[in-house]
Amino acid sequence: MYNNIRIETEQLIIRNFMNDDLQDLYNIVNAEEIMEYVPFTKSRKIVECENLLHNIMMKRYKESTPENFVGFILLVTCKETNKVVGFVGLCPLTYDKTENELFYGLFKEYWGKGYGTEIAKSMVKYGMEYMKLSKMVATVNEGNDISIKILIKAGMNYEKIIDDEDTKDSSYEGELFYSISLNEYLGINSIA
Repeated sequence: MYNNIRIETEQLIIRNFMNDDLQDLYNIVNAEEIMEYVPFTKSRKIVECENLLHNIMMKRYKESTPENFVGFILLVTCKETNKVVGFVGLCPLTYDKTENELFYGLFKEYWGKGYGTEIAKSMVKYGMEYMKLSKMVATVNEGNDISIKILIKAGMNYEKIIDDEDTKDSSYEGELFYSISLNEYLGINSIA
């Protein structure tokens, strides 16, 4: 259902990963500045990235439906140069499958250009308008001030600090929890 995603923003193209993007995926998952705040990742060999790309990511594009959403991860490229700037994903939270989490990462040379805000806003719009989600969430490390600002610019509101009772021993403990409901989104964007 989600195997042909293509979202264009002012500066970016957000699209599905394809077979030819294996090296880009490898570069992303092995970039310390991208993965610093992603609690469940580790560096991976090219063979592991190939498995991740073909047996997990591309499979999820086809298997995910509105009724059984298992998530997706998308590649983000610069319109002007066609260079990969990072990734964005939307997946159910590992500890609460009823909540769909927005997450993203950018290579350091693309920080400070407004790309994070464009990515977050476009994914909130896609989730609310196309996917008809009732709510979207994001978790962020308390010290990640830039991502906190990006989430706020995307219309998300702080809800709580995630504690052990929330997470059932997952790596989310201590993260800040942000969200936007469909009603909040509609109030901000007034769509027909």
